[in-house]
Amino acid sequence: MMITGKQQRGVGLIEVMIALLVLAIGVLGYAGMQLTALKASEDANNRAQATLLGQDALERFLANETAMASYTDVDQWPDESTPPGEKPDVLNDCITSSCNANDLASWDISMLAWQAANQLPAGMIAVDECQHATGISCVVVSWNDDEPNDCMTNDGVNTGIGTSCVVLEVAR
Repeated sequence: MMITGKQQRGVGLIEVMIALLVLAIGVLGYAGMQLTALKASEDANNRAQATLLGQDALERFLANETAMASYTDVDQWPDESTPPGEKPDVLNDCITSSCNANDLASWDISMLAWQAANQLPAGMIAVDECQHATGISCVVVSWNDDEPNDCMTNDGVNTGIGTSCVVLEVAR
């Protein structure tokens, strides 16, 4: 039995529509991969910034050992993220005038908190004695919905999947 031209009407259009559907699914898959890559790239950038900020904090408090107690006192560190923007006036104090060791520690803490807020989304930083070991200080940098105390447990460091934390340990 032979199919006439009238019976074949629309078959070519259906083939084109199926091809467009397959193409659309492929484009959506590609867009999803790009979005995943963008999120992973942003997370890697945040982790790199947090690591640099943590290293800066370590260097600051190791350079000012006479005020070590000020750096490792968790009450000296802000409880919430500093609003991003211009540097607070207190940050000019140790630049324009001389400071003693404790003033420098307060200045460093203010500067580090300001940097965390400006370099990371809802960024926070704190230095505290590590809960899982004595004589070791932990520099904790967190961002997004995590706070520095969310990154530490009695068993050690909590940097599981989905956490926005970087923890650096230093023996003192």
